[in-house]
Amino acid sequence: MNQKYSYIYNKVKSMVAKAMFSTLFPLLPLSMGISTLTSCGAEDSISRRFLCRFTFHTQNHPGNTLEIALNGFGTYTFVSASYKNNIWHIYSTPNDDRNKTEDIRITAATELQYAKVYNLGANNGIIIGNSNFNKYRAYDRQCPNCIDQYGGTNFPLNWNSANRQQVICAKCHRIYDLEYGNIIDGADGSRLMEYNLSYGTAKNGIGKVIIVYN
Repeated sequence: MNQKYSYIYNKVKSMVAKAMFSTLFPLLPLSMGISTLTSCGAEDSISRRFLCRFTFHTQNHPGNTLEIALNGFGTYTFVSASYKNNIWHIYSTPNDDRNKTEDIRITAATELQYAKVYNLGANNGIIIGNSNFNKYRAYDRQCPNCIDQYGGTNFPLNWNSANRQQVICAKCHRIYDLEYGNIIDGADGSRLMEYNLSYGTAKNGIGKVIIVYN
């Protein structure tokens, strides 16, 4: 009797195992596909719509507001550049509620070679900073949805007075959160155009360098 019941038990267990395998096996490629899509999504978050190339040597400008933004939490600054009177200028406007723009002159030979190839996204403006979760962020300052809807590239974002870790578009009134670049108020649409940002020791070992690129 014991042998008979043991045979029946093993037979039933084998049938259950086969049934489970036939049910779960088709799901394996799907789960692998989801994992692959997730990893690809991280790379796809970087916008290549407009060229972005910006290099800034912090050691030549002690106390600069670009570096202050990267060393805080929830701190950001608008960055633009211009060439006036044979001198390159970097303009930085932090979200510190003081509404002041720092004018940084680029005069060192080591910096001038990079200044000649500055490309700050859609219309000479980027946003850089450090999120509340200690993640460096870099975005284009232009509203991507207005670019899509109206054409042109002159739709600058400004600090949201109610929360200066957000930016608002005066044209479409969308509000974007700088933590992840998503729309948090207004019509549906695309998130902010995001760029890579690296902040580390210079190749010569002296000071740090901020590089924004795509």
